[in-house]
Amino acid sequence: MLSAQPCVPTSYLELNARSRPEAPALVDGDLVMSFGQLRERVHAAAAALVDRGVQAGDVVAVSLPNVWEYVALELAVPLLGAVLLPLPLTLGDAERRRSLALTGASQVIDEGEAERLCSAPFRGPLEPPPADPARVVEIALTSGTTGAPKLASLHAGLKQATFEAFTSRLDVAPVDRVLIMSPVTQGIGGMCLYCLRAGASLVMLRERRFTAEHALRTAASSHATLLVGVPTNVIRMLDSPALADADLSAARCTAVAGAPMPPEVSRAWESLTGSLVCVFYGSMDAGQLAVGSPGDPREKRWTTVGRPHECAEVMVTAGGEICMRGPMVQERYWGEARGPYSDDGWVHMGDLGFVDGDGYLHITGRIKDLVIRGGANINPHEVEAALRSHPAVADVCVVGRPDRELGERAVAFAVARRPLTLEEVRKHLEGHGLARYKWPEFLELVDEIPVAGPGKADRRLLAERAAEAARTEPTAENVTT
Repeated sequence: MLSAQPCVPTSYLELNARSRPEAPALVDGDLVMSFGQLRERVHAAAAALVDRGVQAGDVVAVSLPNVWEYVALELAVPLLGAVLLPLPLTLGDAERRRSLALTGASQVIDEGEAERLCSAPFRGPLEPPPADPARVVEIALTSGTTGAPKLASLHAGLKQATFEAFTSRLDVAPVDRVLIMSPVTQGIGGMCLYCLRAGASLVMLRERRFTAEHALRTAASSHATLLVGVPTNVIRMLDSPALADADLSAARCTAVAGAPMPPEVSRAWESLTGSLVCVFYGSMDAGQLAVGSPGDPREKRWTTVGRPHECAEVMVTAGGEICMRGPMVQERYWGEARGPYSDDGWVHMGDLGFVDGDGYLHITGRIKDLVIRGGANINPHEVEAALRSHPAVADVCVVGRPDRELGERAVAFAVARRPLTLEEVRKHLEGHGLARYKWPEFLELVDEIPVAGPGKADRRLLAERAAEAARTEPTAENVTT
């Protein structure tokens, strides 16, 4: 009887390719690729990487949109015992250079190179490295609380534990077609690749930027059964006129993470599409902690992030902070001696919440100052540091402003030495290599930044001011004085 070997990612591909070679593995536009064909492309790409000098232990960076070639390379790199470094397309130049320098990546694969590697001739299968749960197979970029992105070391055992928990909670089966709405180079989109291990097929959007119209057309034409992304994706599809003509009758479930999912959005989505909303929760630092299930009561699906995994331990501090530990947590950051565990033996998530009497995890707020825009973290300290180098900026504080579509947008409160425009601010940040999504979308000029202690900006007061402005002045990209 065929069986997959845990902690060897390609063994699941081998299992499906041998037992059901004609079954669809990937849908990318008009292309439908079977498991048998995908196996051939993975081994061909791996052999081509060897020809380029890639060896076990090397770091291979891949920067691609949601295309089938990314999936092939995600499987080809660990087949050689090398380490994958996904580079999100939203990275600024400075962040990209820093990531490559810290990891010492030997290869950087973009779209043109990916097409060449994945179209290489098939010369026979390669032998995978032996199973080793502790072997690092991927380096993932994550935002640290200090602003500089950290490099999470994802080992094979971690990915195995996450695969089992994620797919079992969402009832993923070989009949499923999974539409990936978030970038595959980031945590939420990358989670979808676990569904391939379960024998499901992946549906790729291919667009470099998400658009509701394209996502709805693709979901309908591919008969997607599971949609995975961030709440912003759902909100934009709800607001799109294209929803009225989209046949989503096959979509049994829509799973989201990365930002709070408003219950009213879940209610509207389920009412209009019939697709049940499930929320999952975790971080790149600590891994995935909880996942909602289609079988959960509706009220739990709409107000919680599901139940913690059986293999995860959860503790809530006296102050209400969520902490966790378990096999889905990385051992250490890449290039560092320690990982996300604190001295007390727990990973402090930085979020506030509680576990109810039925075992469901509720998220009620967060301790960190991060602005979460459409599921992407913006560290205000990083943006402030760059803005303070502008000759017209005497002082600045960046906070989040509530937004129905994205969850939050960044607003900069600045003390200016002369008249300052939002366009000037954005050009300055672009020159510093900050990713576009981190740029403030509002600028408010003030006489001084309020303080809550020695040298500490009163972020809570400014956040309240931003929230009030959002209620009375909903138009984005404004400058006020």
